[in-house]
Amino acid sequence: MEMKRFFASAIALILALSVLSGCGEKQPVSSVPDVTQAENVTDSTEVFSENLTEAVPENTTETVSQTEIEETTAEAVPSTVEEIVAYFNTSVNKVKPTAKKVVKNYEKRIVNEEKLVLPAGLESTARSMISTFMKDDTEPIVYETREDITNEFIVPGQSYASRLKPEWVKSATLTDNGSQNIVRIILKDQNDPTAGNGVGSVCDVIEVHEVAEKASFVKKFTADYYNCEIVATIDKASGNVVNIRYVTPVALEMTVDLFGTHDGSVGLTFEKDYTITY
Repeated sequence: MEMKRFFASAIALILALSVLSGCGEKQPVSSVPDVTQAENVTDSTEVFSENLTEAVPENTTETVSQTEIEETTAEAVPSTVEEIVAYFNTSVNKVKPTAKKVVKNYEKRIVNEEKLVLPAGLESTARSMISTFMKDDTEPIVYETREDITNEFIVPGQSYASRLKPEWVKSATLTDNGSQNIVRIILKDQNDPTAGNGVGSVCDVIEVHEVAEKASFVKKFTADYYNCEIVATIDKASGNVVNIRYVTPVALEMTVDLFGTHDGSVGLTFEKDYTITY
């Protein structure tokens, strides 16, 4: 009976890790990107567009000095959280409808030892299972068809790559890097996010209902995302994101009802890095 209890906990762990390892391989909702939807992602995009409109002087017969031009350009640079989020959304949502090639340079899968709680008798076996599911993708993977880019790039299977709203953001900064802008966004922590909402609006996430659908014996399953970070390199001239990295730490807790009730937890961090060509 003791081994059966261990086996139950192992199943829960394998289930969680197998679902997580499948992120990016979900069935597409639509294989044809909705360009209109991608371009009109959030109301915050309108904020940035309005700011740009206000920053550009109307045609006039008066002579505009070089100093005035430089001041106007400076005012148009996104600086508030709302403006940076709108700028980021507009840029990253060009990927699925227009990119010629997306390369996933790597994906790291890291186990947070501080959040790993396993039955003592199962620890060796569980760690072996974790190492199997949590192997890094070290070789680049190239996506060149519209279908592959839509299905494999963040958010998988959707026509958009971000529906991020300012209220879901902890901090957002933009750094001028010559011909490029570097946007760094830290998301607010979220418990059990769903696709299109919060962390799930801009990152690949595991949804609680997916686990329930796969195994009825999992009575409780939570996914707490914290300190999720996005760093995007955006070409100034075109407004296209040319490189982007996602770091998504998550703490999973579960209760399994199989030959008794058993609890377990594991902390995981996923890091994905992409290069985009247009």
